[in-house]
Amino acid sequence: MNILEEEKALPIGKLARRTRTTVLGVIGLVAALLTAAPPARADVPAFELIPMVPAGADYQQKLRSEVEFWTLEKMAATGLNHEDQDATPPPGGWDDLSKPWPQKAGLVSRTAGKFFIQNKDVVTGAVSTTSCSGDVVNSANQSVVVTAAHCLRVHTPINVGFGNTMITNMVFVPGFNGANLERRTSSTALPGKDIAPYGVWGVTREWITKTWSQSADWLLGHDMAAVLVDNPDDPRPIGQVTGGQQIGFNQPQNQNNHVFGYPTINERNYYRPGNVSRQLQRTFDGRSLMTAQGTTRNDPVYYSDVMRGALSPGTSGGPLLQNFDPTTGEGVQVGVFSRYDDPGQIIGLFGWVQGPNLSSTHLGDEEKAVYNAAQSASPAGS
Repeated sequence: MNILEEEKALPIGKLARRTRTTVLGVIGLVAALLTAAPPARADVPAFELIPMVPAGADYQQKLRSEVEFWTLEKMAATGLNHEDQDATPPPGGWDDLSKPWPQKAGLVSRTAGKFFIQNKDVVTGAVSTTSCSGDVVNSANQSVVVTAAHCLRVHTPINVGFGNTMITNMVFVPGFNGANLERRTSSTALPGKDIAPYGVWGVTREWITKTWSQSADWLLGHDMAAVLVDNPDDPRPIGQVTGGQQIGFNQPQNQNNHVFGYPTINERNYYRPGNVSRQLQRTFDGRSLMTAQGTTRNDPVYYSDVMRGALSPGTSGGPLLQNFDPTTGEGVQVGVFSRYDDPGQIIGLFGWVQGPNLSSTHLGDEEKAVYNAAQSASPAGS
């Protein structure tokens, strides 16, 4: 197993349907009492959540139940926007702030994908669905997908803002193509190769950073997770089906990077009509993989990479790729899209909900521990 670390390039081969736009004022008050996040330590262990599909004699049966929960009806209700209109580009066409990535165009068109998630409010018991983005990375077990920790677990102070939620079902669709996914369909059929060209993969085990396990609210950063996936209809690990992107830790910041993901809703789309000048306006639909390109700046407080970009919620968990080659679709994943950044907000946390900039968790020592825990484990447990 090789990884990229300490500037050495070694070859290795929520969006919520219940739109979460609650003002995070209470969080701002809490944050004011906190000091900056302490530096990550190499000895901080990863934190494993309760497995989605526990090991045991009925593992395959439970894996199949998890995957087959996601009918076309449920995928459409979860993975498309709330409008009856598909994505609309700016008047001058798509640009580096956001543009669709062509289907089957290089490695990233296979490794990047969409998560479909059912979660439960720990306090009220309310069930909702959500979607996020993720990326298959090279790993020893060829089964690791990297995403954002908040796609799995959120607990904002005194249950304001995003509440207190945990996942109860989660699948990954690499190369998801929603072009043929009918809106408001009532079909109980399962998606075919036109929508899930590389299959639907059940999430079986999940790890988040130790920091996120203690502060699942963005206040201390380290919003990263690694999950293991398995497919009841394919004995191969996902890495043998899609390939994997290289992954790097403690890589140089302030670089030219690409963010990939599946922007879906427009309620918190900063670049929606009426919120910005006409030439910048655009909307999203959740059907297609999209990318933003630009030079990031480092945020030393949260150890994140910030760049201007127009990708709406649904992009959470998508990869930040460095040294990206658009011809091959290959790069080095050095971050995970986490939240927004709006320097115009007097109370900075208000700009975390929507903003003109994309803020990605930069992969460091704590994130490396999560990756190592995941790649050394078996999707089916022990």
